[in-house]
Amino acid sequence: MDWIDTLMLESKRGNSAAQNRLPATDTEVETTHALSARLIAVQGISLIHVNGTTREEIASALELLRGFRATGRRVALCDTANMVAGRQLGRELVESGTAGTVISCGVHGRDLAIGARDAGLDLSSVVVCRDSIAACEVLSCRLAPGDTVLVWGVGRQMCDQLVAGIEKRFASSTVTAA
Repeated sequence: MDWIDTLMLESKRGNSAAQNRLPATDTEVETTHALSARLIAVQGISLIHVNGTTREEIASALELLRGFRATGRRVALCDTANMVAGRQLGRELVESGTAGTVISCGVHGRDLAIGARDAGLDLSSVVVCRDSIAACEVLSCRLAPGDTVLVWGVGRQMCDQLVAGIEKRFASSTVTAA
């Protein structure tokens, strides 16, 4: 039997590209520091949706990102509208969370991005957006199967819109490739 997703271990159904698309799955995850997270698998991309603002929650979220078995890149999307975040958090995303791409928005989004750049990310790997809608659009265009994304500070509804955007992007690329 062939497997198309190592996370969900679903068997292949048919040969057409449209039939090989995986539905988004949503799982609640509890971490060691009482941080509630959702794990969403969509089109071979793993999204870790976290809302937390305390120092312990930040450490737990970075531990989740670092410890997640990823075959592709580790990406962080941070909306700083409802949290106090600065350059230190940007550095920690790269150094502790091993993020290779950082997309930020919100009041402190620029400072977070500067911290990520200070930690060694190149200019093309750090994006600052005006709001979470724009950040989700940028993110959905940059993802590839195998990537793991820490979606942090973004509301559940916006995260669901991100999932829909990823599915739409891969559905349209499947149709054009066929």
